[in-house]
Amino acid sequence: MGRNLEEAKLSRNELIMVYFLYMNEGGLLLEEEKEFKRMYRLSLWWVEHRDSLRRIGYALFIAFDAVLLLFAGWHLLNAFAIKYGAEERIVMQMVAFGQEDLRGYTVANAADDLEQNDVRVISIGSSRYDLYTELLNPNADWWAEFDYTFTLSEGESQTQKGFILPGQEKPLSELAIESSVPISSAKLVLENIQWHRVDHHLISNYETWSLDRLNLVIEDALFEKETRFDGEVYGRTTFTVANDTAFSYYDVGLYVLLMRGSSVVGVNRTTLSQIVTGEEVEVTVNWFGTLPSATQVVVIPELNIFDVGVYKPLVGETTRDTRTRAFR
Repeated sequence: MGRNLEEAKLSRNELIMVYFLYMNEGGLLLEEEKEFKRMYRLSLWWVEHRDSLRRIGYALFIAFDAVLLLFAGWHLLNAFAIKYGAEERIVMQMVAFGQEDLRGYTVANAADDLEQNDVRVISIGSSRYDLYTELLNPNADWWAEFDYTFTLSEGESQTQKGFILPGQEKPLSELAIESSVPISSAKLVLENIQWHRVDHHLISNYETWSLDRLNLVIEDALFEKETRFDGEVYGRTTFTVANDTAFSYYDVGLYVLLMRGSSVVGVNRTTLSQIVTGEEVEVTVNWFGTLPSATQVVVIPELNIFDVGVYKPLVGETTRDTRTRAFR
């Protein structure tokens, strides 16, 4: 400390000496020398008060640190000792109320049950029957995968896997079931239903997105009865499928319905192994057994556009690339 005071006095003496030399040489101070005088006074003040300012700074820093420590210590003591029990009860109440709100939100936004029509039993002769029904998904933001069977009086059909898109009404069938007793009624049973919500981050408008991918145009659908060389009569349905989408597909299912007025009197199903974009495919479906009298042919494509496996990849394209292209 003594050395610092001596240095301060020395600096002060040097400044005073410079000042008086300047005054003696010039007499009166010029305008530029007034600035020097102001700087001299500031420098002199800093030299005289430097140690005091340092001590004041240390004191303020220590005081600020002490206040922070006291503030943190008080809140820790308050949280874990004074009000711990009360705050624990408040947290438990918030969790309980939050669970009720979450359950209410989940129930309000859950998918509605699928709706199904009565099963139609169609006899095709030789103790064989076709089963046909329609399934409706009333949800605009949910699609589903499921297993389904048809229960009969003497058992049930083989379990099949199915899907239904948002807002879709689609057919389900079981063809050529053999039965030793006449089948008068059947019931559709759905199991293992897995709901999937439409991701609107990827699909902003599902209606437009789906139309761009389901634009498979059916044209020139005809049903005719023909006679083979052995005299047996069979039916033949012919139609054309045009892929007017920007995508190529594998395994496109096609339900072929024979209509008499508004009633379904015959059902069949076939699958296209693939159809590329812009392609037109001529399809022939044969009918055997008892042939109904039909006035109209309706062909309904079946394609799960949420399954990346149905999209035919481009040359050199990976599965990840196909998914990105199909869902954007």
